[in-house]
Amino acid sequence: MDPLTDIVTVTLNPAIDQTVFLERLEVGQVNRTRRHHRQAGGKGVNVSSMLGQYGVPSIATGFLGRDNPQLFDELFRRLPVSDAFIRIAGETRTGIKIVEERSRETTDLNFPGLKPSAEDVRQFELSLKTLVKPGRWFVLAGSLPVGVDPGMFGEIMDRLKSGGALVAADTSGEALKLAIAGGADLVKPNVHELAEFLGRDLPDFASCCAAARDLQQTVARVILSLGEEGALFITPEAALVASAPPVQVMSTVGAGDALLAGYLAGRATSQAPDECARLAGVFAWAALEDVTRQLPDAATLRRRLSAITIRSL
Repeated sequence: MDPLTDIVTVTLNPAIDQTVFLERLEVGQVNRTRRHHRQAGGKGVNVSSMLGQYGVPSIATGFLGRDNPQLFDELFRRLPVSDAFIRIAGETRTGIKIVEERSRETTDLNFPGLKPSAEDVRQFELSLKTLVKPGRWFVLAGSLPVGVDPGMFGEIMDRLKSGGALVAADTSGEALKLAIAGGADLVKPNVHELAEFLGRDLPDFASCCAAARDLQQTVARVILSLGEEGALFITPEAALVASAPPVQVMSTVGAGDALLAGYLAGRATSQAPDECARLAGVFAWAALEDVTRQLPDAATLRRRLSAITIRSL
């Protein structure tokens, strides 16, 4: 595997995504679901899954509970995802997603997850050290496990950057601040996360563009998810906005992860900046219309690539 093209995803607090569908959530009442779906999740795991479906191999690491690894093991067997997770005592958390079919709104119930021991953290650090290579992309995604000092994110950044790795950070709050301060090469916030980081509102498209350009003075590559308006891709090579035609949104869960996976898949296969943005849009499209986050067949994928609108800023 070429260290310049393979990708490592780091998910310190993964989850089993339990998605349930009902007509409308009635608070304080008995709700009967129409159907449900379970799959291995967590932001970095989602990135690895989408990359693997496109044929781009990755290595997935972080912490997994020893008591319920089956869904993750099946994913790693089915796709070109190498398992480098540290197994720890207990069960990986479940994240419950309630999708109201009438309104198309999703309610998330995110559990705190497992608390790794000091020895678990040490084993993870030793494993991570073996994975660091100059030019290899690392995706740091999602939240920290319960009880873990936020400074761990900064320590991981230090280890990766000192080893010459490239870091894509898809996180928020204090972790996003540490990633940017630590020299992240790419960040992928949404509008709310970027506004929180900057400490100011971003009420319209113009303010989002200005904020992304401001951040790009510090971070070489900024992908800003704009929801229904698409996404901005501000990089040294180009400043682009990509938008898809109206789609039937089933759930927004994992759409941002898919967006990042599509961009990295484009880079890993040496595609031009506009094609990377186009591919990112198609990956996000797949996640929005299907909670299983499955890429379409090759013919549909090509058709959707042509439907993504790309324009320069």
